[in-house]
Amino acid sequence: MSISIQSNAKINLALYINYKRKDGYHDISTLIQEIDFSDEITISKNHNSTIQIYSKGIQTPTDSTNLCHIAAKAFLNSLKIKDGVDITINKRIPIGAGLGGGSSNAISTIKALMKIFEVEIDNHHLFTIASKIGADVPFFINGHLQYAEGIGHNLHPMPPLCKPFIFLLILPKISISTRRAYTEYKKYLENQTNHSKFQPPSRELDWSLLRNDFEKVVLSTYPEIKRIKDDLQNNGSLFTSLSGSGSTMFGVYDNLESVHKTRDLFKEHHTFTALPIY
Repeated sequence: MSISIQSNAKINLALYINYKRKDGYHDISTLIQEIDFSDEITISKNHNSTIQIYSKGIQTPTDSTNLCHIAAKAFLNSLKIKDGVDITINKRIPIGAGLGGGSSNAISTIKALMKIFEVEIDNHHLFTIASKIGADVPFFINGHLQYAEGIGHNLHPMPPLCKPFIFLLILPKISISTRRAYTEYKKYLENQTNHSKFQPPSRELDWSLLRNDFEKVVLSTYPEIKRIKDDLQNNGSLFTSLSGSGSTMFGVYDNLESVHKTRDLFKEHHTFTALPIY
């Protein structure tokens, strides 16, 4: 028996970096939207009591550093399950793109394992496991649109504010380490002050209030990403932003005609059209 599950990406509509904590993490305030751009995770039991990772599509690590491996180990250990599992990741979401692919894969792995072993885990237990895997992982338990605070673990569901919109994702062949992006942002803050944290909207999005603080270091470091942002802004997007720490830049549109017209400008890059998940 095997179970396959779609593992959706996310984009950050806003990402404010606030202050560094004593544990080395930064407090953030961010508005995160799940989108229908996905990997596929397929899992089956094996008889050798090991966790085996297989990679298809974009190559991803197949050792114990893979978040699917970490998630599976945490799940099996928490329930004292001795069986092993084979996990195949058919990967479309690039690594280091700011789309949360690895974090989404981790939760998708746990959700598939719940079906394989026919067990239920309440949200509190699932959150406990997820929060130990990575900062973005808890978001994908429920997905949709959420406002996140702290290191991303204080989550607040939001109404479907993005339902009328279409996202055009431009993915340059650049992988950006989140850790490195935070290091560069820390250098930036040595001569700058942070603004107050982002307050989430309640009824509709005011695009003028949204920003991603990582752009302050990413756009100056990667001129190609800056050019992508400029081209999106100059071609009818309602809003344009980096997702996470990058490298994905996205534009927001309210009609497909504009999306298709703009997409033709980026033939040298990978591009995807995505809709919000609700």
